[in-house]
Amino acid sequence: MYNTPAPRYETAVAIKQLATDLNLPNEHWMQDWAYIVSIPQHIDKYISHYKKLSNDDQKFTLMMLILQALEEQDTQINKYKSEVRELLQHEYPLHVYTIFHWCSFDNEDLNDCWRITQMMREIFISMNTLKESD
Repeated sequence: MYNTPAPRYETAVAIKQLATDLNLPNEHWMQDWAYIVSIPQHIDKYISHYKKLSNDDQKFTLMMLILQALEEQDTQINKYKSEVRELLQHEYPLHVYTIFHWCSFDNEDLNDCWRITQMMREIFISMNTLKESD
């Protein structure tokens, strides 16, 4: 259906700096670091820090924490969705691979996907529709 965007991954340097800046654990054995250390209650802190960053590797990695924190929100998910959507759309080329991951296009049943999958699909589809019409 859609072409998979070019892969992009976190860098060790970005993880190390974010761990220091946000006082997060960073152990060599931590696979999928951003998903392991993300704390849903700290989403405000993550978003605030993201807006201060200029380093693309740090922004890419921090967005992974933000998305995990958004996914794990209990009653506050709608409070943060529009702000996160805006950040993703504004820097779409930087985050397209992460957005595509959360789209779960291999699963048609949104009830069997992550809570943020619908939002991610909307972003991905709208941004790719815009590209095609240019």
